[in-house]
Amino acid sequence: MTASTSEMILANSAAQILIDQDVSFWTFVNALYNFPQIRVATLGPEGTSSEVAALYLLNSLRVLPWLRRNTEECLLFSSYEEAFEQVVRANAEILLVANAYKSIDRFYMSSVVRLSFSFICETPLYGVAKRRDYELPKHRPVTIATHHAPSSLIPWFLNGYGLEYEIVEVNSTSDAAIKVVHGETDLCVTTLPSTYRYGVELISRLRPIRMLWSVFMHNDYCPN
Repeated sequence: MTASTSEMILANSAAQILIDQDVSFWTFVNALYNFPQIRVATLGPEGTSSEVAALYLLNSLRVLPWLRRNTEECLLFSSYEEAFEQVVRANAEILLVANAYKSIDRFYMSSVVRLSFSFICETPLYGVAKRRDYELPKHRPVTIATHHAPSSLIPWFLNGYGLEYEIVEVNSTSDAAIKVVHGETDLCVTTLPSTYRYGVELISRLRPIRMLWSVFMHNDYCPN
């Protein structure tokens, strides 16, 4: 029994995808070889999914013997754009961006940085939280601070609560938690690490997000 032409094309395509992924990873690793340090610039402050993904990336690179001499650092900024500027100014080697970020196209289209590698890393658990000593208002819509990306999960998080709400968009899940701590919003969509760090209390069911992360490097460091 011989394989059909379409089966052969599909088999070759599948093999090429695996080859391309493998080449992409090792090209990325080789680009890091000559750096005395590996600094990953991404979205902060502490407690964001971006920080978790950056640490996951650095821990994964640590197993490679020829990169163990490098010092490593996760640099956190108030926006991906600020993190991007650090790579442009050579203050960081890597820009790490979640593919759910609504303005990620500006990095893909940049003439200064280039996509070097991508990987999947599940986020920490997400949920809706409030201040521990706070009772939700009963006679007005509640305000919910959230990063744009997980905002579509709010109906799922609050299913059964019967709450009317207004969204206050912020730069990160950690910023959302800080808004609640400061009394600027009633609720927030945030991560489990952020609840521990900022002392807010989860009131909803939880779920992670299976996320694709894009690794960008300066054009000067990326082979053609």
